[in-house]
Amino acid sequence: MAEKKIILAVDDMPENLMQLGSLLEDYFDVRLAKSADMALNLLSGIKVDLILLDIVMPEMSGFEFLNLLRTRESPNKKTPIIFITAHADIDIIGKAISLGARDYIVKPIKADMLYKKIDSVIGIPQHIPSIIESKLKQLATAVTAANKVQAESLVKELLGLARGIPLVNNSMEEIAKLINDFEYEQVLNKVSILLHTLELYKT
Repeated sequence: MAEKKIILAVDDMPENLMQLGSLLEDYFDVRLAKSADMALNLLSGIKVDLILLDIVMPEMSGFEFLNLLRTRESPNKKTPIIFITAHADIDIIGKAISLGARDYIVKPIKADMLYKKIDSVIGIPQHIPSIIESKLKQLATAVTAANKVQAESLVKELLGLARGIPLVNNSMEEIAKLINDFEYEQVLNKVSILLHTLELYKT
């Protein structure tokens, strides 16, 4: 398996960093920084493939960080950036794009949207079918334990990952509805079918 691409997430809120780390760690080498200064120090030692950057941070904003990064001589001078913001204000989004950001994500972060945005910039790893298989097994465990919250969270992840596999994606939409209706036995049957279907992709 090829080495994982490196993603740096920069956010002053620990819970946001934990969420990003949890969503991405299976597919990427994720580095976390709780301040722009920490991120700049980290970037002096490694080359990353993508930066997920919060806009509103104390001491140095995401905009200031981007300006500084682009003016420094660094291997990361042209690294693509996706801004993450709690503000969907058109002026803020416009400024982010004008400064050279490749895209933006509005908080709260949704797994399917996060994967979609990353896929459009640096791609999603090709070993996704095996990751989907692992997530489906976790989903079966959550459903068996009647853990609706965890099941719904896993479904959101799976919807994002399965976009390139239409049969799986369509089934996940059906599974989401079944979980919402507490039809857990039907969910387990569909998960079993999906696991069998994935064998066709694991070549």
